[in-house]
Amino acid sequence: MPKHDGYKFWREKLNECKYVLAPMVDASELPWRMLSRKYSSQLCYTPMMNAGVFVRDSTYRTENFVTCAEDRPLIAQFCSDDPELFTKAAQMIQDQCDAVDLNLGCPQNIARRGHYGAFLSIHNS
Repeated sequence: MPKHDGYKFWREKLNECKYVLAPMVDASELPWRMLSRKYSSQLCYTPMMNAGVFVRDSTYRTENFVTCAEDRPLIAQFCSDDPELFTKAAQMIQDQCDAVDLNLGCPQNIARRGHYGAFLSIHNS
C-alpha cells in the first residue's frame, strides 16, 4: 500500500472528508455506518477489534469486520499491545479499508485488563 503525506492522504484517499463518524462502543457496525453516511457522514470507523483475536480467529474476523463497496472511505480500528500482532492484523485488512487505526484512548475496564487503549502507557509489574 503506498504511503501518503497527511494532506495528500486526506485529499486523495479520504476525499477531503469533513464529517467523520468516530468509533463508538457497540454502535459502529455496518448498518449504523450506512445510516450515518445517508445523513452526511463522509468517513466512518469500524468498531474496535482486538488485533490478536482478529489474526487467530477467522470467525471473529467474519463477524466483526463487515463492509461493502458503499462503506468507503473507512478506517478499521484495532486494539493491541503487541506491535507484531497489530501489524499482521493491519496487513490482513489493508485492502478492505482506507486506513488502520490503533486505539490509544479506550478507558474501559476491558482495556485495562487487556493492557491496550488508554492503558498502553502503564507498565505492568
